[in-house]
Amino acid sequence: RLLQTWTVSTVGAVILARDVEALRSVSMLAGSQHDHWDLLRELLTLYMTPPDALKIMLVGSDGDGKGLFARAGKDQALVFMSRRVDYRYKTNQGQKKSVWVVQLLEDLKVRDP
Repeated sequence: RLLQTWTVSTVGAVILARDVEALRSVSMLAGSQHDHWDLLRELLTLYMTPPDALKIMLVGSDGDGKGLFARAGKDQALVFMSRRVDYRYKTNQGQKKSVWVVQLLEDLKVRDP
């Protein structure tokens, strides 16, 4: 729910990752089937990764299908990425996508979520 209204910086992502790890550790005491915590931790790395490395992270190396698109789903991965603090910037005409975002979306042949 936080991601619906807030953007996430690199420092914020580190704090979120620690919180998710703590929640994961506590939930492990309650039973099994906790793959969703691992996936959430992977999605949080979208906020800590430099823009030039995001394509490999999303589609895998050489498009091998082992990226976040395959594991989390294309839409979910793109929504998480769109909450990066550097995804958009303010202009006099309103919000605009950063240059790296436009290039990445074109390279991946996907639309903005």
